[in-house]
Amino acid sequence: MSLDSVSPTRMNLLARKAQIKFASDGVQLLEGKREALLKELIDRARELRSLRNDLHALGRTAVAAMAIARGVRGTPEIRSAALAARREMNVRVTTEKVWGLSLGDIEQFDVVRRPADRGIGLLDISSQIVEASEAAEKMVAQLLVCAPKEQNLQIIGEEVRKVSRRINALNEYLLPKLRGEMRTIARVLDEREREDTFRLKRIKKKKADAAAAEAMKEALQ
Repeated sequence: MSLDSVSPTRMNLLARKAQIKFASDGVQLLEGKREALLKELIDRARELRSLRNDLHALGRTAVAAMAIARGVRGTPEIRSAALAARREMNVRVTTEKVWGLSLGDIEQFDVVRRPADRGIGLLDISSQIVEASEAAEKMVAQLLVCAPKEQNLQIIGEEVRKVSRRINALNEYLLPKLRGEMRTIARVLDEREREDTFRLKRIKKKKADAAAAEAMKEALQ
């Protein structure tokens, strides 16, 4: 490190020591946060994996039910039933704070309806279409459960990466830089102290030699 970048004084030496302590404490805090985030990430990933398995199973059931309904009743009748049952989804987005992150969730209301609530008379619709409608709504309900959890995993994962980058910046750049500056300042101060000590000894020796010469001069007179 060049001395041009920092003045080698006692004050700067103490300042570098304080900065190193502050940065080291910051690394410990960030490592604790990263560990907690990773645990949160793993727990949520395990939960989502189970929910995804359920979603895939519901999706396969919905596809099979739709295929049966289409084969038995035909596509036009399915489209007609879909138009009659069309409605707005009754959902609400909520958020929670986890380690300073805003994580979302979706509250859903009556996504899976009773056959009578789909706007079609039970006598006017086949059982295959009823089963296909119910299977599709169950799949959508599960999708609304999985979607925010998937997004939350991405948010937590990105925060883990950000924290890791901060830790690496402190460990690989800032702390080595501060420690290098501290060592340089300490070395310069030690050199100055040795030079001052040597200078003082030389001055004392000159004074002692002068006093001895003066004493010998007086003795010879």
